[in-house]
Amino acid sequence: MKEPKERFSKLERAFKILEYLKNNSDSEHTVTQAALRRESEIEPYMGDKETYNDTIVKMAMALNFDEYGVKPEDEWKLIFKDFVKKFGSESLDESDSEDEYDDNQTMRIRGLYYNHTFTYEEINSMIESILFSKTIDTESANKIIEKIENNLTTKFYKKGAKNICRVKEPVLADREILRKNLLTIQRAIDGGVQISFTFNGYDKYKKLVPNHNKKDTVSPYYIVASGGRYYLLACKELVLSEKTFRNMSIWRIDLMSEIEIPGRDEKHNINGIPSVSKLKVENLPQSWSEDFQLSHLNMSFDNPVKIKLRIKSPKEKDNPSKPLRADYTFMYDWFGDTFKYIRTEESEPYDDIVEVKCSPYAMANWAFQYSDRVEIIEPESVRNMVIKKVMSLNKKYIEK
Repeated sequence: MKEPKERFSKLERAFKILEYLKNNSDSEHTVTQAALRRESEIEPYMGDKETYNDTIVKMAMALNFDEYGVKPEDEWKLIFKDFVKKFGSESLDESDSEDEYDDNQTMRIRGLYYNHTFTYEEINSMIESILFSKTIDTESANKIIEKIENNLTTKFYKKGAKNICRVKEPVLADREILRKNLLTIQRAIDGGVQISFTFNGYDKYKKLVPNHNKKDTVSPYYIVASGGRYYLLACKELVLSEKTFRNMSIWRIDLMSEIEIPGRDEKHNINGIPSVSKLKVENLPQSWSEDFQLSHLNMSFDNPVKIKLRIKSPKEKDNPSKPLRADYTFMYDWFGDTFKYIRTEESEPYDDIVEVKCSPYAMANWAFQYSDRVEIIEPESVRNMVIKKVMSLNKKYIEK
């Protein structure tokens, strides 16, 4: 074997080989020494067979071990067959001498690859999240995606479409202020303590102004990302006629300012005022569920109830059981797979009866939005909410 034209330090050699493996190998695409020597970009750094073997083994030991010993196999970074045989779950039994761990030169380098932190499926999920984010502009999104593809994938990763045109979204808040707000709220949630803040709204000059002079104090429980905004699920205690009410409330975090943790004294190890126990808060989920938004449309916070709806669903003239078209897309868009088909009515126009669990306030507004396709049947209280809206609009637009 010819010596390389240049001599490289052990660190340079290890770095170049590791970078090559990161870009050119995965569990489905292992590499051999012979294949590496055919690559002009990496061949000069390999040295002779013994040097190459020693470099790979030492890198594997450094990457796959910590101060407590060998890491769990799913945390290994550099993998080859003999390393797995020696240190993996199917390794030799406990009678093996510790001295054998030093005899690393006997391990052959076969089936070598770099074990990436993220799977391609996880990479796709991250890129999809960036593409459909309402808080990242097109230029920034493309730069982030390019960094992910260049640093977290290999040449075998199949790049997808990324130049999706975006609709301009309103600027929700100063991002630095929003970031600080989120960090303060998360610190309070982790510490189980209350926060106080000024809650604002936009005026006609497009400026944030306080809704009232006094700060609000709440017990925070969950930070929720929905529709490009961040919300806080919390409890603000109210005392009326000497009775204390503890209901869930939902606050837009981008409308908060001057957030602080009252009573906090880090010097004397005082976290702050303890939050109200989740168990004492009406309507609050005791553990987070990703289905929350499906029953709290547009982040409404009243208690969801079962609601029966009549859905307009035109049927074939001679077959009332067969719809003319698939017309439940709008239901799936809002409620996912949580809505339940009950029956089809037996008389014309053969509409469908379905059931959903939803916030009454949200349902009244949603049903009004889809008034040409939806009718609330029960409960009567929710139906009456829509009737009041109809009467109000009638007075506003017709009776004048």
